[in-house]
Amino acid sequence: MFDGSAFGKSEVRLSPSYSNHIKISVYFMSVQLGSDIIPETVVVPLSAGHSLEVDVYTELAGTPGAQKVAVLCHPWSWLGGCKDDPVLRDIAVTLHTRFKMHVFVPNTRSVGNSTGRASFSGRSEAADLEELTQWCLSKVENANCLIIVGYSYGALLASCHCALSGPIQTYHVILSYPLSPLPLLTFFNTSTYREKLSRLVQDPRARVLIIFGNRDQFTSIESFESWTNDLQPDRDTSASGIIISGSNTEIKMVPGADHFWRGRYQQLREAISSWLEKHGHIE
Repeated sequence: MFDGSAFGKSEVRLSPSYSNHIKISVYFMSVQLGSDIIPETVVVPLSAGHSLEVDVYTELAGTPGAQKVAVLCHPWSWLGGCKDDPVLRDIAVTLHTRFKMHVFVPNTRSVGNSTGRASFSGRSEAADLEELTQWCLSKVENANCLIIVGYSYGALLASCHCALSGPIQTYHVILSYPLSPLPLLTFFNTSTYREKLSRLVQDPRARVLIIFGNRDQFTSIESFESWTNDLQPDRDTSASGIIISGSNTEIKMVPGADHFWRGRYQQLREAISSWLEKHGHIE
């Protein structure tokens, strides 16, 4: 059951221009997906003193999948990344409608109505994600599954979130990892993020899907292939992708897809859905 009691106390003030941006984005997704789903927007205070604006797609108590939580992380805010990114909207609606999950999509620091100051390294945002995730889980009674989706820069934040111990199974979707721009996006903290991801894919508690296109504008397919070799050279190749031996990680390349997934939303949707459906815990 979803506990939305705190939401009534949340106050969201949107500027006219930002409100129009949200309406346009929601309309775009409604046309594309044939859905009129509009999330509730709340503001969540964090312990550091700032607050994050979060879109929430709620699910009714007793609905199959209602104990499952998804948190989605958007692209780099310094280049306009926000919770209204159409790729994330598509994924959010898919997880909500197809898998009946509670989906939370936050704006990071200083984006939209989120307060606080954005960092250059991303470490503060990664810490925010951990705290926000715990808040999300606390709002869902008997939560038993957590899915963290990170797109582009958001993939860096997602990779920093460790798999949880205990009864909650954790899944990570690492989408369009910004491999080549990594030094710029992290203020040259490249090794930190590489190590975080390496630890994640080797964690036996984790389930990880790494997905990218062979026409990514920022990272060549050769760089991606070299990178996946570095993640784990001992791999098995299957029709569905690359399975990292000795772990629960799958690497999927989508032919024809670029960094923004233009014209490839359906393929992306199916790649994520089919991967989730392999795990009986998700159904």
